[in-house]
Amino acid sequence: MSEFHAEINPKDLLEFHIAMENLNPEKVLEGEWGPFLRSLQLDLQEYPPELPNQKYKRTGNLRRSWMYAVLSPTSAEIGNAATYAGWVQGEDQAAIHQGRWNKMRVLGEKALELFVSKLSAKVGRVWTR
Repeated sequence: MSEFHAEINPKDLLEFHIAMENLNPEKVLEGEWGPFLRSLQLDLQEYPPELPNQKYKRTGNLRRSWMYAVLSPTSAEIGNAATYAGWVQGEDQAAIHQGRWNKMRVLGEKALELFVSKLSAKVGRVWTR
């Protein structure tokens, strides 16, 4: 007679269940959005040096108008309420600002890449327990 016998140790199953529960995207992201968004907000709030002989007096309104929100356990957004923000840091950036002001998309993509790497490392630590 040929047979195959398998047995699972309940302790191993419990540890596996705990590890899988910790891999839930909501658990992985728990406590991570705030620091990520705040860091990105600070990067976006940086002003470049003034132009030589600049006549325009900066008000700081653009800096103050950055805001972010966690929309759900797995999504968030950041934006600027200033009506002219798109011409300064957006995709419709005016020629005078190009190469001087950071674009939101560029800074956002760089920050998101680092954020995903951090989350991947966190998942790796949970998985290798």
